[in-house]
Amino acid sequence: MSLGMSGVLFVVPQHLQAVLGHDAFGTGLRMIPMVAGLMLGGLTGERLTARLGLRLVMPAGLVVLAAGFGLGAMTSMSSGYGFVAAWLAVLGAGVGLAMVPAMDGVLATLPEERSGAGSATLQTVRQVGGALGVAGLGSALSAAYASGLPEGTPEAAGDSIAAAAVLAARAADAALLDAAREAFLGGMDLVLLVCGAASALAAVLVAAFLPGSTAEGGKTAESGHELTTAR
Repeated sequence: MSLGMSGVLFVVPQHLQAVLGHDAFGTGLRMIPMVAGLMLGGLTGERLTARLGLRLVMPAGLVVLAAGFGLGAMTSMSSGYGFVAAWLAVLGAGVGLAMVPAMDGVLATLPEERSGAGSATLQTVRQVGGALGVAGLGSALSAAYASGLPEGTPEAAGDSIAAAAVLAARAADAALLDAAREAFLGGMDLVLLVCGAASALAAVLVAAFLPGSTAEGGKTAESGHELTTAR
């Protein structure tokens, strides 16, 4: 989940700015649907886990996440912000539905005196996933973008969509900007497809291998982590 979301946060702001033409502040505002979806998914996931168990809720969240990535991969040059906002909200809901109960469920398996170490370990895993996401998915985006540019495109334009936009503005070359946007969109769709496939695979693995209970004897802990039963 951290890998996928870091990939989204790497590519979507560039899409909003370079393809849809929003400024930095407008781009930040247009990421709010993902945050709203995450909050709603987190609250819903906590309640559902108390009733259904982590083993059902977490794969369901990963499936929702994969669906969001799949919708995002269908983004085209004609797609407006409304479509982007919709799949960003689905992505956020999937993350909230899966990640929040999962983190609480993992911490619930530990004695209270080790909860600090467990929380630190979880944060480390999230940071590693984020770093791998930016590095790996960023490289895939860069390669797909460069290969999608037509022959004869200035070499500097192949560095990034931002560089191509600057060159196009200086030369008043609308064709260069359109080509760069098309190439970037192809790279973004590839990144989202990879993230969707990884989320779907994770859902299958979690459903197959997550233990039936996250606490010894299936008892509910009396600490701050209530999500101990993963029926």
